[in-house]
Formats: sequence, structure tokens, C-alpha cells
Amino acid sequence: MTTATATIDRTTEADGDQCVVFRDVEWKGYSTLLRMRGERSVPKMIYRDGSVILVSPSFAHEHLKERLGRLVTEIVRGLKIPCNPAGQTTLRRHAKRGGVEGDLTYYLANEARIRGKKRISLRVDPPPDLAVEVAVTHDPSDAIEVYRRIRVPELWICDRDGFAILVLQADGRYARSDRSLAFPFITAQEIGEWIHRPQNVSETEWLDELHDWVRDVLVPRARRPEGGA
Repeated sequence: MTTATATIDRTTEADGDQCVVFRDVEWKGYSTLLRMRGERSVPKMIYRDGSVILVSPSFAHEHLKERLGRLVTEIVRGLKIPCNPAGQTTLRRHAKRGGVEGDLTYYLANEARIRGKKRISLRVDPPPDLAVEVAVTHDPSDAIEVYRRIRVPELWICDRDGFAILVLQADGRYARSDRSLAFPFITAQEIGEWIHRPQNVSETEWLDELHDWVRDVLVPRARRPEGGA
């Protein structure tokens, strides 16, 4: 690691995600930080062009992440979609000067290509088909740029109040979409409404309602010839 300076993101709220940024870090230094952290899931690390962002998630962050994960699980189970969750696997390419760890990542269309593997290397393996990035108070732009560089086809961005789907275009840029690429029978609006539904009931009851909705609404919709919402 070359000379590095650490700065704390002053926009981070006391009850939000805690972020620390190291600047002027070479790839070797980033790799050293990953080894020092080991198999712990926190802090998350994002590397982009010499900057390492460390993110320690808040309760609000983890709540949204868990809801999103349960939503994906209910969809793939209800529709029998092959899926291999890759969790917070570190996705990095030296040639792209970037590394990122999604809050959740999934192999869907490429599930068969990585089935049974114990290690993922983006030099030979495809990136996940779907990545989920929860940003309660921190800026997700660095993570989004790294996902773009390693060509993750679909990215879900969720904060305290909003939800967006970004889909990779032929020109290599992300564009906002009102519908999921991996699950074209569901819209961004529907996902956002479920994830941000007020906590008027326990999470167990929320999950029961989600399960029923997937079974009674999404499954019949996806099996219609047009498969549209």
C-alpha cells in the first residue's frame, strides 16, 4: 500500500451506514486489506481507481437487505427458477481497477455455468446476473461504477425511501428500467412497495403476505404467454 490518507464521510448520519475512505491505495494494498479482513462480512469494501470505501451497515440497511433477499427467494422458489446466491462475494478485476461486494448477488441465467464451483474468478467466470445494493445514507455511485465495469447485467438500488432497477445497455452504460431483466413479470414499483411497506405487522406476517402474493399473483402472471405485469 502506498501512502494513504483516511477520511470519514461527513454526510454519514449517526444512525446510518458508517463509511471510511482510504485514498491513494494501489491494487496490492486493496488485496492486503481484503486478506486482513478475512472471511468477516463487515466492513464491506468497494475499490475504485485507488480509493477504498469501507462500509459498516446500519440496522435500517440490514432490514432492507433482508426484505430484498426474502423477495428474491420467494420469487425463485415460487417459479422454480434456477438460482445460486453469491451473497457478498468479492467481485474484482485488476484490469478494471475495481472491486465491489454486493449486499446480495445472484446467478440466474448463468447459474449452470458456476454450479458446483467453490471459487469465482471474473477472469474466467461470468459476473452475477443480479446485484443488490442498499444505500441508506452513503452514496452508491462508486459501487455502481464498479458493477458497470465488470458488466453485471442488472442492479437493484434501494435506500430508505426509494427503489430503482438499473439494466446494463449495449453501450456499456446503465439505464433505469421500470421492469426487472431477470424477472420481467415484476416491476420496480411493485418491488419498492413491498420493500418499503410500513411495519404494521411482524416480519413473519409480512413474509406470509409476500409468499401469498407471489403464489397468487406473480406465478399466474409469469405463466401467461405474454408474461407481463
